[in-house]
Amino acid sequence: MLHQSHFVPSFNPELERQVAAWAAQRGVAARVDFLASRDIPARLAAEAAARSGHDIVQLRNFDAALYRSSLLPLDDVATAVEREHGPWLPIARYVGFVEGRWYGVPWYHWSLPANINVRHFARLGMSPDAVAGLDWNTFLTVAERLHRQGTPVGIAISQTFDANDGLYPILWAFGGRTVNERGEVVIDSDETAAAIEYVKRLFPLMPREVLGWDDADNNRFMLSGVGSWTPNPPSIWATAKLQNLPIAADIDHLPLPRGPRGRFRSTNPLSFGIWNFSPNAELAKDLIRHLLQPENVARQVEASMGYNQPFLRRYTQLPYWRQERALRHYEPVRETLAIPGWPGPAGEGAQLVYVEFIIPQMFARAVTGTPTAEAIRWAERELRARYRS
Repeated sequence: MLHQSHFVPSFNPELERQVAAWAAQRGVAARVDFLASRDIPARLAAEAAARSGHDIVQLRNFDAALYRSSLLPLDDVATAVEREHGPWLPIARYVGFVEGRWYGVPWYHWSLPANINVRHFARLGMSPDAVAGLDWNTFLTVAERLHRQGTPVGIAISQTFDANDGLYPILWAFGGRTVNERGEVVIDSDETAAAIEYVKRLFPLMPREVLGWDDADNNRFMLSGVGSWTPNPPSIWATAKLQNLPIAADIDHLPLPRGPRGRFRSTNPLSFGIWNFSPNAELAKDLIRHLLQPENVARQVEASMGYNQPFLRRYTQLPYWRQERALRHYEPVRETLAIPGWPGPAGEGAQLVYVEFIIPQMFARAVTGTPTAEAIRWAERELRARYRS
């Protein structure tokens, strides 16, 4: 089984324990290989091309659509799990159900609210509730004050997954979209321009290094005590708690600010996939069913310290998120939850735009001097090439 190395390190041994327990019951050997998140796309591409590799692979976002021709349909597993433990959340069907078949069995997702250092906002006389009430325009004023006191905000504007998940909610909040429901490219709009102009105003208030951040840099930014605000799942807080860092008490999670078209949060769905060349397909299906049993999902949520958000509705009622005050805004999600590529159809185009960081590159061009209209035209060309339109 292939899975990314989890950003909450206590999850990996729990997953290994559950897989080992299943293997012992079945009298077989089983192994989980952990790989850095950024390296998963290349590994999937290599295994699909070679028709050799892991039996179960991690599918992220629209990978089920991208690799449909290499994946085994899993209708029997997905429908049985839903019948026993469901229903699935709507977003699960969006990513796993492709052209009338389940090619990915939804597992969990993780979403990106705002991570804040409450101490830095308190110096401005702001409570967490006051920060939660900000819209993007008032947030800009607050960001200026945080910058002056030496505790800036930060959003990755780089070729990394966190950049997608930090910038798309701004695009959506201002009304911009990459494609419409039919998959037609609609990035060239006044709403996209407004989102870019906003980020151009925000960029000077952030460390210039955001242009080169990877997915761990905003974690380090917050854990250092310098950062005041960044979009991220609760792995920053979880790491601080696991390492008994004093800063854990200062970290809270809040909704991202509201824009003219609403309040949005980006999420990353993970699904189980089985290659159609796997020699162990039936065993792989059985392991998936095992990992989605209620007691195992509950332990996964606890081991991830609430980071993992299950796709089965009944599992969203697990008590963990109510036991930790810092997670009260994480689950259940009250904002509009979306995946980069929304509201377009699941497909190869959406996944290629995501893993090739087209939208972060558009914003990066604009904040470093490319005129807004030119940055949008560049993105439009790149989107049309991926969506073949």
